[in-house]
Amino acid sequence: MEFSDKELEVIAGGKKKIKAATLFRVLLIVVMLCGITLMATGVVVAEYIVYLTFGAVVLAIGLPQFGPGPKYEELLNILDNKANAQRSKT
Repeated sequence: MEFSDKELEVIAGGKKKIKAATLFRVLLIVVMLCGITLMATGVVVAEYIVYLTFGAVVLAIGLPQFGPGPKYEELLNILDNKANAQRSKT
């Protein structure tokens, strides 16, 4: 399978998107743990934070795609393997 330069750029952009989504998920978990700690110690008393946390979890799970179908990461790994095979031939 041959890839054009534009397709290789799209694959590289997809890899960056996966890294950004992973970083977002990690940061979200840290923020949520800090919020839980503050609520448990009584520093923050805000019941609406629970709803914001639920929305953040849904967003993190849905990143980088929403809806049914194969996982974006799996498709990108397949394309990345093909692109690496092509690069090694040249």
